[in-house]
Amino acid sequence: MTPSRHKKEPVVTFTDGAQLLVDEGIVDSITGDGLRYIARTRKNWPFGEGRTYPYGQMGNAKTMPLKPFLAYFRKNPPIGRGPSQKTRRSQ
Repeated sequence: MTPSRHKKEPVVTFTDGAQLLVDEGIVDSITGDGLRYIARTRKNWPFGEGRTYPYGQMGNAKTMPLKPFLAYFRKNPPIGRGPSQKTRRSQ
């Protein structure tokens, strides 16, 4: 068997990427849904159809290349509202 000439770059899903951002200390907390929201709303989001890095597919999950993903968030960290600070009403 000959070695593959194609290098497979590591990828992340939205869920894995959220955990990675926490593990790397880029954010205190974020969820996969939080990343999906960023993907829908940020004009400079570099992933997806017609963008610098098209999404890949792994099963039902969209994937993004790891290095550009981390580089993007190191340069553009999420600035969220965080957890709700309102007192919750009992029902």
